[in-house]
Amino acid sequence: MNRSCLVLGSNGFVGSAIVAEARRRGWSLLPVDRNEYEAAIGSSCNVLINANGNSKKYLAAQDPSMDFDLSVRSVRHSLDDFRADLYVYLSTIDVYPDPSSPATTDEDTPIVPERLSTYGLHKWLAENLVVQGARRWLILRMGGFVGPRLWKNSIFDLLKGHPLRVHPDSAYQYLDTRELARILFDLLDKGVEGTRLNVCGDGIVTLREVAQWISDVPPPTLHPAVPLERYEIALERLKAIRPPPPTRDTVRAFIEECRRLGGIPS
Repeated sequence: MNRSCLVLGSNGFVGSAIVAEARRRGWSLLPVDRNEYEAAIGSSCNVLINANGNSKKYLAAQDPSMDFDLSVRSVRHSLDDFRADLYVYLSTIDVYPDPSSPATTDEDTPIVPERLSTYGLHKWLAENLVVQGARRWLILRMGGFVGPRLWKNSIFDLLKGHPLRVHPDSAYQYLDTRELARILFDLLDKGVEGTRLNVCGDGIVTLREVAQWISDVPPPTLHPAVPLERYEIALERLKAIRPPPPTRDTVRAFIEECRRLGGIPS
């Protein structure tokens, strides 16, 4: 069966991994990044995957209007500009006011908008635009990532010897972007739609542990008054469909890959 896929944000950190997996699986592909967007308006596809939008939390705090345009207005335009049988929106676990425990991050947990950060609020608004405006839809609420072309986050800072902006005992879940792409297309093959799914690595790892695995990294240096964060997201819904790999295995494998290649893979 010839399946067509339009990927918004196709040249980005996550989008590029999705494009590579779509090609590997033989999908008919239309990659759309900023430079191709206007020419692609009016295109039709079986599946539109929106890997676009702002991923910089600090930008949302510094310039809420710009973040609104990048993360909300852009979604509204994409719903109008393209015709898709199924719209897949890549959202964030920051839509949960308290991301520290599986007990507070089940996909059916009611979202209280006034408790959200600007970043999380805008992603939640975009989710609702998709649910209201798409013919059929699937929303993935994503956590932390490693993978080719990694260019920001605390693991990037550790690999590059940059000061951490969070406490080293902060704990997160990580997926490789290549594994995210495999999960996404496995979900499409299984016909999963009309639901929100948390998509993260299984289990947490602290940055202090990661620093120990990077043998040549110095002890983490800190900015003043860095926050202690914990992201441990409920994954039972995803595990019942397509279990993700353990966070610790993912991060250790990525560090080994970086060591073999002499740097972050491109």
